[in-house]
Amino acid sequence: MVGIDTAIILIAFVLVAAAVAFVTLDMGMTSAQKAKQSMESGLQESSTALQVDGDVMAYVNTSGNVQVIYIPLGVTPGTGYVSFAKSLLSVSLIAGNMSYANIYNGVAGVITNQNLTAIANSLEGKGADAVVYFIHGNITPFVLGPYGQALLVIHLPYGLPAYKSFTATISPSVGGAITVSRIIPPDNVTNTIIDLG
Repeated sequence: MVGIDTAIILIAFVLVAAAVAFVTLDMGMTSAQKAKQSMESGLQESSTALQVDGDVMAYVNTSGNVQVIYIPLGVTPGTGYVSFAKSLLSVSLIAGNMSYANIYNGVAGVITNQNLTAIANSLEGKGADAVVYFIHGNITPFVLGPYGQALLVIHLPYGLPAYKSFTATISPSVGGAITVSRIIPPDNVTNTIIDLG
């Protein structure tokens, strides 16, 4: 009987060791999967969904100061879709020595045959304001699809003179924020559109 008792105890130890090994391996696989999910979500949050898709332009008012800023935006390749709904995007602005938090007022429409001066004139008399016009590629009235392009139009409450700078921070609901900074060049012709690069 001694040999059978020893065999039973040995089999019990082997079964317990196998169960402990299974639990340990399962916990390791679960934690590795959670680590992978955390890294993927962190990468998605840190990479931006939008990019500047062209030259930043500006409208010079009758005083020779920049009154309206035009920032062309596109969806970053691989991102998919970006919503421009008022509740899902924010635009903050630092212009000269003033700062404005979340001045975004939503999508104004689709650009058809409007020129940039006409858009600037439509914003006349407004304070700090930012709106988006879709150029092409919008899926719904508020969502821009892959390879789509939109124009963010920022109206300044006062003209920004030469050698002053502005910084616009655009924060979509998915991904990180994008920051656009420029310095206003000197000797600007009034009532014209200038290229800020």
